[in-house]
Amino acid sequence: MVTDADLVILGGGCAGLSLAMRLAEQPGSCRRVVVLEARQHYQNDRTWCFWQDSCARFDALVSHRWTQLRVRSAHDSAVVSCAQSPYQLLESGAFYQKALAVLDDHPQIELHRGVLLTQAPTPLSDGWLVETPLGVLRAACLVDTRPGQQPVRGEARLWQSFLGHEVRTDRPVFDPNCVELMDFAGAGTDTVEFTYVLPLAVDRALVETTLFDPQPRSAADLADRQQRALTRQLHGASAETIRSEHGILPMGLSAKRPLSGPRYCAAGLYSGAARPATGYAFQRIQRWADACAMTLREGKGCVGHAADSWLTQAMDDLFLRVLSAEPQLAADLFVRLFARVPTPRLIRFLSDGATLGDRACVVAALPPLVFLRQLMRTALLPATRQARA
Repeated sequence: MVTDADLVILGGGCAGLSLAMRLAEQPGSCRRVVVLEARQHYQNDRTWCFWQDSCARFDALVSHRWTQLRVRSAHDSAVVSCAQSPYQLLESGAFYQKALAVLDDHPQIELHRGVLLTQAPTPLSDGWLVETPLGVLRAACLVDTRPGQQPVRGEARLWQSFLGHEVRTDRPVFDPNCVELMDFAGAGTDTVEFTYVLPLAVDRALVETTLFDPQPRSAADLADRQQRALTRQLHGASAETIRSEHGILPMGLSAKRPLSGPRYCAAGLYSGAARPATGYAFQRIQRWADACAMTLREGKGCVGHAADSWLTQAMDDLFLRVLSAEPQLAADLFVRLFARVPTPRLIRFLSDGATLGDRACVVAALPPLVFLRQLMRTALLPATRQARA
């Protein structure tokens, strides 16, 4: 088949652009790439945070680094040093600007914005047919990074919904050396709710309200909670809003994408990028982009996100079950983790680099009866359903 492209990437967000940048650096046998993005314009609409590791690819884009983290409940707190692996902030605006500059220098990669498919891609015996308002594209491989339909209750065990405002205050308020990673003080107990504060200066910070809840929450759903969080964090100071961000991340997806066929893979937040128990995705996307670009360069097709180990899946699933069943325990559980697990071990665990020893420390830090209780409920659930039937 004569193709229009070796690869068509659906979606030009973090995952799609990361893969395109890798192929721009070393195309190999994947020399003709088309990226189709629904947005007309890119904006600085989100931030990605992660702990520094050995990969320096985006170090120049990191705008802030912190060496201290705090997790706080209504009656306790844990402050830890992460100087060996600083917590880093990368703004999406800087990432998009970098990606666009890279792709502009490589004519073999085309980025088309404001493009929606007119119908679902059609699998062929040796590729894909992609219909767009610009015309029909024939592709040898197809990578779909689009989020798909709107998040709905039941498609994930929990949804991580957040609403944040970057604010500038009229007087010093924030400690620029310490991130408030999870502040549960003032939150209710009907769901897992906390405030996340990234201090950018003594008078500037990104303040976010985050919920782990079975129901995905819109910005309007979170507005009142966010206003209360801002009031608590500002301590009476006046503030102007510089920008806002809202997002919904899956925590344990219950279903896979139905689309399948030869030389196809799905990637991104709704296809394995987001770690179920945390929602962290940026570094996982970069590892996937490295792996997928390599197989495409070698002419072996595309690959999706690598599956988590069975142990990671089991630990994440159990933790999410506990948070779902007993959200009032969340504050104590997270304070325990940061207070009792050596910080390097906990960072490795949260960043997908855990050893067996790291996992053992995490398990030892948590109250066993809470998790045994949930294991018992899970074991009894099939029998209960059968008895009711």
